Amino acid sequence: EFADEKVKNYEVGGKFALANGAAELNVAVFRSEFTNMQTSQFDGSLSFNVTNAGEAVVQGVEVDGRWALTDGLLMRGGLSYIDFEYTKFPNSQCYFGQVDNIGAVGDGVCDATGLRREFVPEWQGNVGWDYKYYFGNGLKVTTTLDLIYSDDYLTTPSLDPRFVQDAYTKVNARIALSGNDGKWELALIGKNITDQSVI
Repeated sequence: EFADEKVKNYEVGGKFALANGAAELNVAVFRSEFTNMQTSQFDGSLSFNVTNAGEAVVQGVEVDGRWALTDGLLMRGGLSYIDFEYTKFPNSQCYFGQVDNIGAVGDGVCDATGLRREFVPEWQGNVGWDYKYYFGNGLKVTTTLDLIYSDDYLTTPSLDPRFVQDAYTKVNARIALSGNDGKWELALIGKNITDQSVI
């Protein structure tokens, strides 16, 4: 059994046109205050169960935008900073070898107050370029390059510091030949070109 999760959200932001309309920038600042945040905890044998963290605060900044550098070249990107903290979580699952709330090493409960949740990197960002070139014979070529960055983060609900996904950058690319009428397209696509292994 677990309680209903409740959250109070606060957000302020703006959308801005720049460079005589060739660029746009979106900015948002947010804060979320959780009570009885629902989280998954391993039962030590076969399954994961939902339990409640007493309180948590998530706050940060998100920025994204686009800029038409020329008629055929578009640059786009985004950046986010997320500060996550369990402000009250005395009943978290202990990770293997951790001393629990009564001073024993075992399967008891541990205080995760002050820690971050799993799969929540502090920084994330991306930048990309799209280029289109029109030939005089009714054909066009379109190229895309994307860089996607993530800061390191925990990967287990028990918040074991030994299981961390290191920071990484993925590279995706695409080049396509098509007709100006959009009826056909031939594309070469590369996903995760640098072969990053990510949890």
